[in-house]
Amino acid sequence: MNEQLRQLLQCVQKTAGEFADTASDAAYGVRGKAWELASVAKLNIRAAENKADTGRALREVGEMIYATHTGTPTDSDVLLEKLQEIDRLREEAEAIQAEIGRLKGQEAENRCPTCGAQTREGDAFCRECGGKLSKGDQ
Repeated sequence: MNEQLRQLLQCVQKTAGEFADTASDAAYGVRGKAWELASVAKLNIRAAENKADTGRALREVGEMIYATHTGTPTDSDVLLEKLQEIDRLREEAEAIQAEIGRLKGQEAENRCPTCGAQTREGDAFCRECGGKLSKGDQ
């Protein structure tokens, strides 16, 4: 086989391999971003449900207080339980918002550039996909 033809074929083979690696890396990156978006969407649904539950509980407390005002006193233990439920719902809302913020705002240097997985300081390769990490990703 002609030496030039052999070199050309080797070059084509090397380029095809690099292209396949790049496509694979991109697929891992898309998967990581899709996971992040799906997680944020699920948290947004939980936040909406939490907001609805909080509104319902606040309305019930308002009805209890108004009933007391109109001469039908509400048992203080029932009212206290409802107020504690509202406290719990508000704490849950704060936790959900913090998790959404964490998912949206994670530093790029703590993420694998290939798949988006969390990395640890000192890692040379991603523990999720095996992708090489640059110095800034460690």
